[in-house]
Amino acid sequence: MNSKTGRSRRGTVLIAVLVCMGFTMSILLGCVHMSLSMRRGLGQDKQMDQTHWLLEAGARKGLQSARFNENYQGESVTLDRPLANLDRAVIEIKILPAVDLEKDKRLKVTATIQKNSSNPETITMRSITLRLTD
Repeated sequence: MNSKTGRSRRGTVLIAVLVCMGFTMSILLGCVHMSLSMRRGLGQDKQMDQTHWLLEAGARKGLQSARFNENYQGESVTLDRPLANLDRAVIEIKILPAVDLEKDKRLKVTATIQKNSSNPETITMRSITLRLTD
């Protein structure tokens, strides 16, 4: 009788331990998944910030060039040494003609950063259009 009760208790304890281990593993796997997702998100945020800085630099360059040269039509600038861990960084600056409703020309700047040239999902692109007033 005593051995049956001991086995029954051991079986109950073993089941309880296995349930606790399963619960702990599911919490641990959830934490690892969340950590990896946050890391990926932080990398994307960093790349968006870098694209924004590049866009700002392009806008300043375009405004300055348009101010000093009336015939300036824009340009495309590819950085020789892009920011860390990037394969490609390009700024495209275009002067758009005035439209019927607006008398002023417009400056369109597009900044593109590509982290991994073999994966098109790693491209971030931002653009801005500014009105050039005389």
